[in-house]
Amino acid sequence: MPYYIEKSGKQLYYDDKGNGEALVFIHPPGMGRKVFKLQHDLGRDFRVIFPDLSGNGDSEVVIQDPDISTYAMEILQLLDHLHLDEAVIVGYSCGGMVAQEFALTFPERTKALILAGGFPKVGTGGLRFEFLGGMQWIEQSPESLAKLLSHSHFRDASIKRELNEHMAKSDPEAWYAYYNRALHYDCSRRLNQLKGPLLLVYGSKEFWINEHAKYYRNCPEAKMTVIEDAFHQTPATHYDRFNEAVRDFIHEKVQNI
Repeated sequence: MPYYIEKSGKQLYYDDKGNGEALVFIHPPGMGRKVFKLQHDLGRDFRVIFPDLSGNGDSEVVIQDPDISTYAMEILQLLDHLHLDEAVIVGYSCGGMVAQEFALTFPERTKALILAGGFPKVGTGGLRFEFLGGMQWIEQSPESLAKLLSHSHFRDASIKRELNEHMAKSDPEAWYAYYNRALHYDCSRRLNQLKGPLLLVYGSKEFWINEHAKYYRNCPEAKMTVIEDAFHQTPATHYDRFNEAVRDFIHEKVQNI
């Protein structure tokens, strides 16, 4: 059963399960919290929290033209609502930009940062092409884009259907705005400010995204895990190895802080 908080008279939804170290998962544009369906298993070891950002999934549109910092503020509000002093912030793909903005703006509330296919800016032509294509697709047929993304992430028919139906609830304008703001976001020059533990997870086959790993070389506490034979969607397509990497990282780098 999802929970919700009120913001400007609107409802923002999240799932919350498990106990222990708190992990907050941040989704890419339009996908909502259901993209982390297979991370619920981590609730056996930790407290896992999955919000729908404003205008995505079940959450209502709070601001018509949100930006990355707006979403970071929503994560702060969620932590305050849950009375959490700090949490491990997990961002997948474009959601990693929100995670990085949160960690850079609120370091005292960030115990560690985990980025699945992370990038501080759209720094390759291949990734820029993906963003522009996604934005155009949203304008023309968000329903078919939701179907494509759900099928590219999951094999199980019931999970595909659940994600597809969840994405269909996302507001197309908010979905487009999330892509557009992320396309122009750049925190690459601030990455040396990330002093806490950082885990980077990449699939070995997504070369135009993996090239962004170079930006994190000066982060003092960075650790990188490459999942062989995987593309970008590691939390979904290779969830067993992704979840294992998260568990190992938290046990080794976080719980002794």
